[in-house]
Amino acid sequence: MKWFFTISFFILSITCTKKQQTSDSLLSFTPEDEKDTSIWNTIRSDFYKQKLSKGINLSNWFNNYSDKGQFGNRFTSINFQQIKNLGFTHVRLPIAWEILFQENRPSELNPLNISFVDDALKNLTNAGLAVIIDPLHGGDEKVELQMATNANYVSKIALYWKAIVKRYRYLYKPDQLFFEVMNEPHINTNNLFSEVWWPKVQQSIIDSIRAVDQHHYIIAGGGVWNSIYGLKKLIPYNNIKIIYNFHFYDNMVFTHQGATWAGDLFTKLSGVPYPSSPSAVDSLVKITNDPVVKNALIMYGNENWNQQKMDSIMKDISNWALSNHIDYLTCNEFGSYKPKAPLQSRLNWIHDVHSSLEKYNIGWTMWEYDEGFGLITYPSGNRNTPVIDSALVVSLGL
Repeated sequence: MKWFFTISFFILSITCTKKQQTSDSLLSFTPEDEKDTSIWNTIRSDFYKQKLSKGINLSNWFNNYSDKGQFGNRFTSINFQQIKNLGFTHVRLPIAWEILFQENRPSELNPLNISFVDDALKNLTNAGLAVIIDPLHGGDEKVELQMATNANYVSKIALYWKAIVKRYRYLYKPDQLFFEVMNEPHINTNNLFSEVWWPKVQQSIIDSIRAVDQHHYIIAGGGVWNSIYGLKKLIPYNNIKIIYNFHFYDNMVFTHQGATWAGDLFTKLSGVPYPSSPSAVDSLVKITNDPVVKNALIMYGNENWNQQKMDSIMKDISNWALSNHIDYLTCNEFGSYKPKAPLQSRLNWIHDVHSSLEKYNIGWTMWEYDEGFGLITYPSGNRNTPVIDSALVVSLGL
């Protein structure tokens, strides 16, 4: 039997009698404190469910292609307080490999960039938000290929993860910081090779984290782009304090219409409605002469994407979790690309997905705060005056 959680006395509570922190320290507790079991108190044993219930991704902050000049100011306390006030309980912080990982010195985090990540975590948690740190996000696919084929390289990634955990394990309590193993492993997905290599690599990273930290929760996912399919192929790990995660963008004919980076088909799609039915897409089918686009639209219409279908999908993955004794699932990416989607259809899709996730007690993290899938716009071009999409807030149930 695989146990996902063994809940015990593990949340640290610092009392006023504890030694004071220095002004330049964020320490929540020290190695000495960790050995003192008297300071570990029982609070809500399901705190992680509350913390991971409603979140938003802060994308394009620490991407490999991000402007390094905005590492220190892309998002500010204005944004963080706004996120908190809207009712979000956490943010996910994607960090591309290249930002912190140094292949020749994997035990040392990039000294040019680490202070920016330090500040981000400090400011987010000070705003009362929990953080999912995702330090293997995007970047050079050659790195992932090395992980899939080279055991020595996996050892380097394990050292990199240890360096991250050692830096933050005593700075943030388990209800403030969650460690996500990796974003969307997918090398050789077409041949489903990611089903084979990824579970073993993920186990190695989990082991490396647990070697230095027994208290923080780890977020693990399946291969094939963290899809539900990939998660269901994963045999849960024999390790406590793991939360299992998937991403959801179905059906991509709708969610990625107009997304030029997603491929030629999606570049050609526009005005695709949701919910779908044969009659809903009929006018689009009639006006296109492209057989690939036509077939994709017909299939999308025939599949009848709607609230009932979303419920069925989430019920199925929830049943998988129950059958594997997994206590909690999250979906830390879902969203719809804005530029070419009909506005009301986008609101409908986001409403139906978040409603189905909540119906089956699955935590969620929308993609994304701003940018093409975003909740926020900057009409004046001033990032200090973010404008909230109030209709989307309603669709998210906030």
